[in-house]
Amino acid sequence: MLTIQEALNLPALQETIIRAGQSGVDQTIKWVTTVEIIEDITRFQQGEFLVTTGFGLNEDTPYKERLLSLIREKKLAGMALYTGFYIPHIPKEIIEEADVLGLPLIEIPSSINFSTVTKAILEQMANRQIRILEESLSIHKEMTKLALRHDGLEPMLKKLSVLTSSSMFVFDDLFQMHAFVKRHKEMDVHGSTIMLNNQSFILKDYMDVVKVKKDAFHHHNWQRFPCFFTPVKSGEFVYGYLLMIKEKTYSTEMDEAILEHVATLVGIEFVKEYAIEETKVRIQGELVEEILQRKDMDTATALRRGLRLGFDLSKKQAVLYAKVRGESPYTKQELDFGKQLHYIAAQQFSKESAQCILLPKTDALVAMVETTGQSIAEDKKQLKHYAQGMIERWRFHYQEPLIIGIGRSYQSIHDLSTSGREAEYAVSYSSLLLKKSDIIHYDDLGFYHLLIQMEESGVPLEQFYSDYLGELVHGDRHRTDLILTLETYLGHNCHIQQTATKLYIHRHTLKYRLSQIEKKTGMSMDSADDRLNLHLAVMAYKFSQTDPLS
Repeated sequence: MLTIQEALNLPALQETIIRAGQSGVDQTIKWVTTVEIIEDITRFQQGEFLVTTGFGLNEDTPYKERLLSLIREKKLAGMALYTGFYIPHIPKEIIEEADVLGLPLIEIPSSINFSTVTKAILEQMANRQIRILEESLSIHKEMTKLALRHDGLEPMLKKLSVLTSSSMFVFDDLFQMHAFVKRHKEMDVHGSTIMLNNQSFILKDYMDVVKVKKDAFHHHNWQRFPCFFTPVKSGEFVYGYLLMIKEKTYSTEMDEAILEHVATLVGIEFVKEYAIEETKVRIQGELVEEILQRKDMDTATALRRGLRLGFDLSKKQAVLYAKVRGESPYTKQELDFGKQLHYIAAQQFSKESAQCILLPKTDALVAMVETTGQSIAEDKKQLKHYAQGMIERWRFHYQEPLIIGIGRSYQSIHDLSTSGREAEYAVSYSSLLLKKSDIIHYDDLGFYHLLIQMEESGVPLEQFYSDYLGELVHGDRHRTDLILTLETYLGHNCHIQQTATKLYIHRHTLKYRLSQIEKKTGMSMDSADDRLNLHLAVMAYKFSQTDPLS
């Protein structure tokens, strides 16, 4: 676009004088409007350059107040007033207001025609737009060739770096450096940090400080070099981010147009990489399904298939089950959580250099992961570390809660179906635990293991918990308030004050409830055996009320 300063340098405007707003001469002109009488200021658009005769400004008329209001709105890029027709000079109030707000105010003598001014500016704007279009089409052709060559991301960045005269940086969805090409000789890259003249630039920190939106184009200067930043996305999912730092110390309107082309091209490379990955997923998914469901599985054949896919299934493995909970603001057609979970898990396990096979579902993901711990405790710690990385990555993109269940590690491929069930049980029954967590290992369920086995064996649980909870669960109206009180009291080691605080009740109210529980169950809180039986009965009751499919 044409700036006010560039317009003032045009031959047709050489006799004009800037009376105010010198600080705003770098503002760009988006359009030129000529008006003799200012009637309706609401019709003006952002970035307009107003040329007017100044009718009615020599007196205290509504026209003067209207023009002052227009200046205060800060919509105009600049304003030019003719002198010699209706006003001998520009009123002092107009000059002062324009100067305070940094609005370039230009005086045009009567010797210059309206048409001369507007024609000169519009011709320059049109010529620039034509040049931009021609250059943009030329760059588009070059980039289309690059997209069709299938060279990969890094070779493509090298060619784009030359084409755009820029150092280029591609980050993943968590702002970790994915690929880069630098042209600035004094520039270094350490991890995800860019160093230039002993100053560091960390993209995520910069975005947090200046509050840059992650889904928006952004332009700024760093050490005098123009920088352009844009997300690389498909639909609602952001694959990563592109940062382009120009070699020259000034930017042009072409730079933004170029960045749009480059971002599209980088996005195509991300999508191509992901499309290849999706093909692998379909093949891997068939193997995972067979292993987890144990459908006519031949161990030797399964191991050979795993090796062909790059996985050694003879090593110790465990299953992780990740599930999205809560309602999404998007329909399933707009956002496939299974695909997003696969992308996030693949990125995380790749970062950890962990062998895994992934199977995405509609709103869940199954991962078979190799464990390398020397003990059960080390395996648990390793698996929870992987799960925590997935959770953090997920939270970075979505508000919907993600819960991950972890099965035990097994050496035999035949036991992986057991690990898969354990991981799903961990998710299904996680709500029963007093200590809530987004990551649950099957072992965290404790006594619920026995209840799961009893239910799978067809053993009725109702008789067990009814014998101990008595009137709390008899009849049409279960005393769920007293059951919650009992569970909380036992879970806090029978500590009155801690339990009352947790339940937001007075300790006298708690003591009354405990006496009611003793009365309705026939059990004593002073008896360790009674407390143990009550605790197990509450767990059995909660277990029987839980729908594992919810």
